[in-house]
Amino acid sequence: MSNYEEQFEFTEVEQAALPSEQAEYLKALEAEEAAASIDPEQAKAEEKAEAEAQAMDEQTAGMTAAMGLGAIEFALRRVLHPEFEFTESTKAYAVENLSPVLIKYGAIVPGWLSAYDAEIKAAMAVGKLASEGMETTRKLKAQDAEKAKREAEESQADKVAA
Repeated sequence: MSNYEEQFEFTEVEQAALPSEQAEYLKALEAEEAAASIDPEQAKAEEKAEAEAQAMDEQTAGMTAAMGLGAIEFALRRVLHPEFEFTESTKAYAVENLSPVLIKYGAIVPGWLSAYDAEIKAAMAVGKLASEGMETTRKLKAQDAEKAKREAEESQADKVAA
């Protein structure tokens, strides 16, 4: 508290009784004193840290959106068609427009998760292997069933011909 404030402490009632011009002058003095007490180097460091945090949030939000989009695309491949894929322009548009919402609502992947990038990619690879393995097995079983059906029809035709 400055000497000025110590000498002239006002209660809210006394300040309310001041003419508005004097009250504004006092507010301006207080703001000036507060601005003088701010360290310019500290303010620059805080601005830099805030800008770095914002850039990190933007990058993380982009990764989060891309990961979510990848999961959606993977699910659609399983349900719709094995070759289903969004175009690169659609993916870029989605990531660009989803990222600000992820930042706004704090739905970005935490920074510590980036340390597990290799593990996440390995899990996705295992999921893809399992999915493709199931799909290949389904196709092979369908081929076997078709082959057995053809052999049965040929066998039936041979019996009829004989």
